Amino acid sequence: MFENDVTINGKHATYTKFLVNEAAVFKRFIDVYMNGAILGFLHGRKSEKDNVSTDRARIYADAFANERLRCDFIYRLIMLLDETPGKTVEDRINRAFRDDSKGKENEAHQMNIKLFNSYVLGGIEVLYEKFTEDCTTKEDYITRVYEVVENFNEEIQGVKHDKINEVIENYR
Repeated sequence: MFENDVTINGKHATYTKFLVNEAAVFKRFIDVYMNGAILGFLHGRKSEKDNVSTDRARIYADAFANERLRCDFIYRLIMLLDETPGKTVEDRINRAFRDDSKGKENEAHQMNIKLFNSYVLGGIEVLYEKFTEDCTTKEDYITRVYEVVENFNEEIQGVKHDKINEVIENYR
């Protein structure tokens, strides 16, 4: 996992480039990718790959090599917490820790990566919306970054970690 280049296509590539190059709220495409996964999951937002536009943004394997631990952590956490109907706690644990050890060709692992990437794309849409709505100047972007971080902090501090505790307790 996270060993090869990843290409983001279509509108999601355009959004990623905007967030890095124009709004300058992220330094690298991989930062958009990782934050997109988290925000997509937290907002319950998934999206499909867009092949209508020819725009592309590539995240190179060396960026993933530098961020491997973070990417693995985010992936495993989302696989544990995603409550896809019909998935038991044991299925979710397998998704997070066992399916990827069976190799890239494993169908279950491919489905997990597809699910993860759907959250990434949904999160990229969330980020783009947050930083285009009423934002036109650098000051607007800085203010919006502050608001997003502040809201995220408030949400995290107010959230009990029952879901992860439930998964752990059910597995025991």
